[in-house]
Amino acid sequence: MELKQILILALCLGACRARCHNETKLDEEAQRWFLKHYPWPASPTASADTSTSCPLSLYQKLPSLAVNDRSVSPWKYVTISKPDYYPRIYTEAKCLCSGCILVHQNGSVTENFDYNTKPLMHKSVFLKRVKCKEGKYRLVPERLEVSVGCICVRANTVQS
Repeated sequence: MELKQILILALCLGACRARCHNETKLDEEAQRWFLKHYPWPASPTASADTSTSCPLSLYQKLPSLAVNDRSVSPWKYVTISKPDYYPRIYTEAKCLCSGCILVHQNGSVTENFDYNTKPLMHKSVFLKRVKCKEGKYRLVPERLEVSVGCICVRANTVQS
């Protein structure tokens, strides 16, 4: 047997040995697992502002205390729902600008497209709910990419 086949077999055996739970026990098991292995910090609250445009006007006022409002690549938090995962509901950063905000010496504020705003991704562990018997499920750890903020980067240009 090749090493690759052995690894796949070991992963399958580990997943198959996972205990099956009904819906109520599954919630309890997910909470217990996260407390033991990955205690999550408090999730940021979703932004009340429903605007999706680049908020240049924020930079003409006194600065906010919130990092996502003071960044040259601002973002808002949105609520994401994934019913087959634990946690089922979490918040994720959504970038509000394509370019980056520049505040000039004369006080004017512009969005500059010589730079790009990009999401800052982080792989977080979730538990995926997988059916194993009729009305029973097991939990399988899975890493998913979650946007946690936005950053300003130089534009990707090709030099000739």
